[in-house]
Amino acid sequence: MIAGVYAGAATLRIALCPAFELSYCEAMADTAHIDKVPPGWTRREFPESFGGVAGPFCFRDDGEIGVGFFSEPRHGNLGGVVHGGALLTLADMALFNICRDALASSRAVTVTLNSEFISAAPIGQFIEANGELIRAGRSLLFARGLIFTGDTQLLSFSGTLKRIS
Repeated sequence: MIAGVYAGAATLRIALCPAFELSYCEAMADTAHIDKVPPGWTRREFPESFGGVAGPFCFRDDGEIGVGFFSEPRHGNLGGVVHGGALLTLADMALFNICRDALASSRAVTVTLNSEFISAAPIGQFIEANGELIRAGRSLLFARGLIFTGDTQLLSFSGTLKRIS
């Protein structure tokens, strides 16, 4: 339960409960590199879609499966870590990245997206997803993957896409 959000001295503080305070500015400080792209990746903008609001996203250059983003303060929750919805958006993007070869020119929609949160995701880090295609049927594609930063696993996911054309 949120006890309150208030400004104090030169920092915004978020009180999640009477016994716990988090300095928002300290939690969000390490974001100097968010406009950079990791070596071997290409940044892509999707200005006319939800991906434009949630991104920008980076994709691997070598044709391997991989999609990621630099977590920014706007991706954070009141606890000072990346919001679960941002990680789930990345998982959904990753499903399509994992299934891209099997989809070829077909369009698809997400039918299911299952997830297990493993660790908190820090603000200011490159967060990446990869995975594998489990099965590609005539209309349904099944995939699973992991989201991580460095050596820290953040979320495991699995999902199903349905071809629509």
